[in-house]
Parts: sequence; C-alpha cells; structure tokens
Amino acid sequence: MPVSRETMLAKLHDAYTVYFDSVEVPAVPHLAACYDFHSTNECFVISKKVKLWSAETNEYVHVFSLPHLDRPAFEASRDHAMEHGMAKVHPHLDHKSSFITALFLCDTLTQDAAKALEKTRIHKDFLFSLKGWMDFRTAVVELSTGKVFVNGAARDLKEFMLGNLAKCSSIQEETN
Repeated sequence: MPVSRETMLAKLHDAYTVYFDSVEVPAVPHLAACYDFHSTNECFVISKKVKLWSAETNEYVHVFSLPHLDRPAFEASRDHAMEHGMAKVHPHLDHKSSFITALFLCDTLTQDAAKALEKTRIHKDFLFSLKGWMDFRTAVVELSTGKVFVNGAARDLKEFMLGNLAKCSSIQEETN
C-alpha cells in the first residue's frame, strides 16, 4: 500500500524539527514546508577572547508536495528553492559551507524529471572558497513505487528518505 504525501510530510516534519528550525512557507506552488539549520564550531585558546578559528555551516530545506512531477514543475521548483536559499546564504570569512536542499514528494514522476534531477549539479565557491561554498542537493520520493532519486550532492539523503518512508509504511500497517 503506497504511503500518502500527507503522512510522509508529517514524518519529515518530525525528523527535521529535531535539529532544524521550521520557517514560514512562502506562497509558492507545491511548496509544503521549509526548514533552516545553522551550526557554528569554534576553537579557543585560554579564553573566548582568543579565537583560533570558526566554521559556520547552514542548510536550507524546501519540501515540495505534488501529485505528479514532470520536468517543467521540477525545474520551476528547483529554481525557486535555489533563489530562496541563495538569498539566505551570506558568505564571510567564518562561513564554511551552505547546502540548499529541495525535496519532492510525489505520487508519480516522469522519467524526464528523474533524469533532470539526477543531472542537477549546482556548486558555488565564494572568493575561491575563502568565504566558503554552497552545494545544491535534491531528492525525489515517488510514493507509488517507493523509489528515491537523488543528485550527486545528495547521496546521503537517499538513506534518510528511504528510512523515513519505511517508518511511514510501518505506521500505516499498524493503524490498519
């Protein structure tokens, strides 16, 4: 029995809000949720006045939910996530990395959309990486088949999405 998009959205919300901040969702077609993560690591000597180094990492997640994903819908949503995420990236000397993540929950998708997703490669260096870098990660969960498609930068997301999908399936089996 396929998992519903609402069930998967709720499971992702539970998974993300452990470490991420849930932020207001802009009025964009198919955008269901947004999450932000910020982390700063620092090294001090003797006192906090003598800082050796600092490294800031950020992630901006956009979750899209739609019944059928085709290439034009994927590209429009990807472009919005990129634009919205880049507006939040502020490179500076302590900035190490930022990730902009677009997740898609759909019942079905076209092969053309899956190929476009897997070929998506967006990476930006800021001042030759002295002010950090940004990677764009994207993943699609086709709920009717339980398949997960990711781009190269999002390989680690595949296991995360499959794990949450499995938890949704076990919850549905318990309630039936």
